[in-house]
Amino acid sequence: MKEDILVAREKLEEARKNYDMGKYNNTVAYCNQALQFVRFGLDLDIIKEIYFLLGMAHLELGTSYTVWDINDSILACKYFDKVIAMDSNCVEAYLNKGLAIIRWGNNYKLAIADFDKVLELEPDNELARKCRELCYEQLNKEEESKIDD
Repeated sequence: MKEDILVAREKLEEARKNYDMGKYNNTVAYCNQALQFVRFGLDLDIIKEIYFLLGMAHLELGTSYTVWDINDSILACKYFDKVIAMDSNCVEAYLNKGLAIIRWGNNYKLAIADFDKVLELEPDNELARKCRELCYEQLNKEEESKIDD
């Protein structure tokens, strides 16, 4: 049991290294390997970190190819939702989910809800504010984008 969590941590570290090198498919593979060694009732912090990294890797995969792959953006949203289910105050998960939603299908109304949550948790988050403003502009609701000014 103790060895399992050590293996999971090693796989997660390899996933992080690959993510930093821009090797997102490898990141996904190492994260999936790490998940095989965690106990879902006990290793919640490492599971949350794996899900977040999976979300980030899929977000990158969904935006980095010359042909945009909607499946990766959808997977990114699913993994960010898992992180949010484990930690409803995870600003980075809400922010990146909002970005994935925009990539997924330009669903600006849905993305606004995530950016609103970020601003509820971190009122000074400029990136969330700018992203939300962009969403309102895309919906031709510029007046609502200025509600914080």
